[in-house]
Amino acid sequence: MSKKKSFLYVFLYYIAILFLIFICDHLSRHDSEFVETIVKDILKKLNRLSSISDDFKDLIGIDKSVKHIESLMFIDTHNVKIIGIWGMGGIGKTTLARVIFNRLSSQFDGCCFLTNVIERFENRGMNDFMIKLYTELLGENYQNTGNTYFKLRLRHKKVLIVLDDLNDPDQLEVLSGDLDQFGAGSRIIVTTRDAQVLRDRADESYELKGLNFGEAIELFSLNAFKRSSPTIDDMKLLVKVVNYADGIPLALKVLGSFLRSRKKENWESELNKLKKVPNKKIHNVLRLSYDGLDILEKSIFLDVVCFFKEMYCRHEVESVLGGRDSFVHIGIDNLIDKSLITVDEHNCFQMHALIQEMGWEIVRQQSIEEPGNRSRLWFAKDVYHVFKNNTVSGNRKYSNIDVFIHLIIDSDYFWF
Repeated sequence: MSKKKSFLYVFLYYIAILFLIFICDHLSRHDSEFVETIVKDILKKLNRLSSISDDFKDLIGIDKSVKHIESLMFIDTHNVKIIGIWGMGGIGKTTLARVIFNRLSSQFDGCCFLTNVIERFENRGMNDFMIKLYTELLGENYQNTGNTYFKLRLRHKKVLIVLDDLNDPDQLEVLSGDLDQFGAGSRIIVTTRDAQVLRDRADESYELKGLNFGEAIELFSLNAFKRSSPTIDDMKLLVKVVNYADGIPLALKVLGSFLRSRKKENWESELNKLKKVPNKKIHNVLRLSYDGLDILEKSIFLDVVCFFKEMYCRHEVESVLGGRDSFVHIGIDNLIDKSLITVDEHNCFQMHALIQEMGWEIVRQQSIEEPGNRSRLWFAKDVYHVFKNNTVSGNRKYSNIDVFIHLIIDSDYFWF
């Protein structure tokens, strides 16, 4: 919505409020209460509209994604739709959904933006979730999920719902339920790290990608220097930081704030340190995707992180890890759906550098001081240390060490 159109809407709403206030003096008490309800509803929509002009403030590179999602919403159609936004952690899914919510909520009768959906659902249960949802949508304290009166009211309301960070297909099925319970033209936006959540349920889906180089420079500069245009002297350092973050908005913001408090001459050493010990805030966000894997998927992921990134085609990796076992093929499919790995046009693995560092850190934390107690070894100096000092733990399984040795013997890549 343009600023001119937003201003016109706000102006007309204020005129309507003044008119309603004027006629209240000439109505009965019951009618006055009814008009008061209308005024409150208009004021609520005014509050939503007032934020529209600031939607893109300090949000770099988001406008094209907003326009794309809005085109998928098909606002003027009367059927109920689910629209999905998916991508890796820290890529900006919640921010994008929030902007869409702020821009379009005034066109709906009821709105609800639910964050931490998984946590609420798992810790408090389905009943608590539905109470929160219905209370927000109907604007009343709703305590009985079986109340047919409230459900009938909801069936006649055009609503906008955002379910943020939902990562279980079954939970989307339960939470969205029968779409006929919502009024014509209702929209449900779902953000997720897992494409599988949307595959059978969403009417439209959109994969959110990272920022391009120019956008990344601008976002980092805003957080590091409080200006969008860096100086020529700063460019050399900026290029290194931006290449390290590789388009992830969260990483660019965190690194910008982190490095702003450091001397510029120390930036390069700080960046080198981060490659060995990742920033905790970035690591924790990215790790959520790893924590959602099952045991076999975690094992496959760590093997790819440590041994196979950008070196082997998919069929080679599957052959080394599982032979003819189908679980490896399925596990890799799941890793792709969860945005943890990608496969290029040559069917070879690609992985974001920060995700790879997250995986390395998970293995490193298994034994910070002694590499021989870790499940995987991939740095030459660690391998040399283990074999020289014979420090492999006696109760450690050797399967991953064997994989590593297999790669050295059979590969044209030498890591020593």
